[in-house]
Amino acid sequence: LSTGTASNSIQMHVFDNPDHTGRLLRQRSGHTSPPTCISYKYPSNGLLLQSAMDGTDAATCQIYSGGGKDRTLRVFSSARSVLDKELSQGKGLEKKAKQLGLASKDELLLPPIIGMATAEARKRDWGDLVTVHRNSAFAYVWNSQTGSQSGPILRQNSWNVSAMAQKKPPEKVHATCVTISSCGNFCLVGTKGGTIYKYNIQSGIPRGSYPRNDENGDDENALSKQRLVGNVTRTIKKLEKQAAVSNRTSDMDKVEQDVAQDARIQEIRKKKLLLASHTGAAVKGLAVDSLNKTLMSVGSDGKLILWSFVNHVPHKKSPYQLPSPATKLCRVSDSDLAAIAMEDYTVVLFDCSALSTVRRFGAGKGSGAAHAGPITDLGF
Repeated sequence: LSTGTASNSIQMHVFDNPDHTGRLLRQRSGHTSPPTCISYKYPSNGLLLQSAMDGTDAATCQIYSGGGKDRTLRVFSSARSVLDKELSQGKGLEKKAKQLGLASKDELLLPPIIGMATAEARKRDWGDLVTVHRNSAFAYVWNSQTGSQSGPILRQNSWNVSAMAQKKPPEKVHATCVTISSCGNFCLVGTKGGTIYKYNIQSGIPRGSYPRNDENGDDENALSKQRLVGNVTRTIKKLEKQAAVSNRTSDMDKVEQDVAQDARIQEIRKKKLLLASHTGAAVKGLAVDSLNKTLMSVGSDGKLILWSFVNHVPHKKSPYQLPSPATKLCRVSDSDLAAIAMEDYTVVLFDCSALSTVRRFGAGKGSGAAHAGPITDLGF
């Protein structure tokens, strides 16, 4: 039985070979550097406070941990240590590292994790964990049952996933946060440029963006290409207007007036969309309601925006201006409340049903409960 401080592991070797050489029998290991992201396996299932007599199994008490300099993702169990393990990032990494002349397999691992999201709804069908990484535009799907990164890499069609690619995704599309819909079918990734991308977890196919314009992340003037949501009533009225016979002497005047009116309407919609978006500011937190109707986002611009999950358009009352730029978002589905950590070290409690601020923690003069430094995490 041996242990070491650098490896942070306990190893047991057995010497049963004919030449009396040893082999590794079993081991317990952890992170070799402090992790920065931790989360319960399914934090929203409501079973964490139940006792073993209520039917709670050891899988409920599992914790995902990552984000350290060792660039690993591990799962720990607070009930049974035998369930502790490191999630695999691919087969034969040590052999590949030797072939490439690298010092260790650590150089082939993914960058440190900066955000993760889990969903229990479709865990039997495909991946139930999605992570985003530092200085990377891609999101990776993991499967807790196989303990590996086995799902598709979530990216836009124009992004090259190869590490040897000369043209890489621009910095404005680097991921900053991630969440999964309550149905477990969709993943939403926030970026540094303010765009939110939507993906299908099973296939990895992009399913649009919030706002609807910038779907590829490489259009500098994307607002000029804003596409409206389909509306049957508006389409019928437009066709009737085109087919109607004008009583005026010239139909050209009517056409020019209609074109000018449509241009004014488009300009008004562009201004509203620019106001109700995180354009030019990083998205710091995402959350989806239990019915997949509303997407909530907060950004470094101090805006809280509610989006239509299906139509990808902002709520008519959005945006809500926060007292300070946001840094974190945590939402609980039972009470439909969201806690938002901000750069001034305060926390705002927002009611998603009433669309109003319930209270603000840490604000006011002489508040003894105020934080003296940045808020790194929060939860209900």
